[in-house]
Amino acid sequence: MTIVIDESKIVQNVKSVSILLVIAAVFSFLIGSNKIFKFSESNPVMYEMNYNRLSVPGKGMATSMKKTGEVQSKVLGPHRGRGKGGSKFFDEVEKVHGKSSK
Repeated sequence: MTIVIDESKIVQNVKSVSILLVIAAVFSFLIGSNKIFKFSESNPVMYEMNYNRLSVPGKGMATSMKKTGEVQSKVLGPHRGRGKGGSKFFDEVEKVHGKSSK
């Protein structure tokens, strides 16, 4: 009795799993960065105490996640635009593309 291994199915499964893991990692980073930014805004003293206890690589990661969360809140947050749900970011993009197309 011979066991036949279909390598194409294995490769396809590995590709699917790896894509799902990358997507999960991106969403985890974005959700974590949002939580870190909101915590740093709501409780800056505790954030600073926790930040000071981190190692050097941990401080770098926390800083990058906080900055990512800040950008997220500016682009996607409730205070992102001026009236009627507009966004300053999208308004600026529209201005740039509107000028270049004329």
